Amino acid sequence: MAFNRRVINKELDMANLNKHNDNYADIETTLDAHDIAVVNSANHIANGNIHTTAAEKTKLAGITTGAGGANSATDAVIGNRTATDSATPSLTGTLTALLSSLFTLVKGITGKPGALTTPAINLEATKAHVDNANLHTTAAEKTKLSGIAAGAEVNQNAFAQVNNIPAAAKTDTLTVTGGTGITVTTNPATKTMTVTATGTATPGAHGSSHNIDGPDPIPDLVAVKAKVEALEDFLAYMPIDGGWFDTPPGGPVIDGGTY
Repeated sequence: MAFNRRVINKELDMANLNKHNDNYADIETTLDAHDIAVVNSANHIANGNIHTTAAEKTKLAGITTGAGGANSATDAVIGNRTATDSATPSLTGTLTALLSSLFTLVKGITGKPGALTTPAINLEATKAHVDNANLHTTAAEKTKLSGIAAGAEVNQNAFAQVNNIPAAAKTDTLTVTGGTGITVTTNPATKTMTVTATGTATPGAHGSSHNIDGPDPIPDLVAVKAKVEALEDFLAYMPIDGGWFDTPPGGPVIDGGTY
């Protein structure tokens, strides 16, 4: 505070004594304030928390302006970190601990020996597999499947026995052989079998028809057939009441007489 000096210009009387006392009081107050200031200055100088050493100033000079603020933790500032894939996963910890937790979980999901090992299948392929109805069975299909015996097959049309020859297995083979004078030929390409009478032994080979117009006519049968046809023609003209024929029938004369 500023000292307000009071001048005593004559002998010390009561008024001047008051001035003297006031001057002393001001001086005392000023000295007390000075003492306090000296103590505060000493304490300030001795307080290392509010002063920096030369080493601290050097350290401070190496810190980029804005360090610790938003976006100040760049890759260069953070530096390299080495994570593992065998940590106990946690949501709290240092950057290295959190990255290690993440890699450990990734390894558990893929089932591979390491988090960086290529998995056998990715999530996209897994989703496609899960959605493919052709690869999975429904509850109804499982119920149907449980009611089917092992080894069962779809029903097929088949012969269990040919004449008195039964099949010995689910699929069996029947062989047709030719007897005396019979030849059996097959064509696997057309899946056909031909049975032919060779004529080399009884019965001999003959046609499918023995009529006169057939491939293998029998002479006696041809003559009998001609007579039967003539008889049929004669009977067609025979009078019903025993009278004479109005018109002589055609064909041969049976008894040698005349009509």
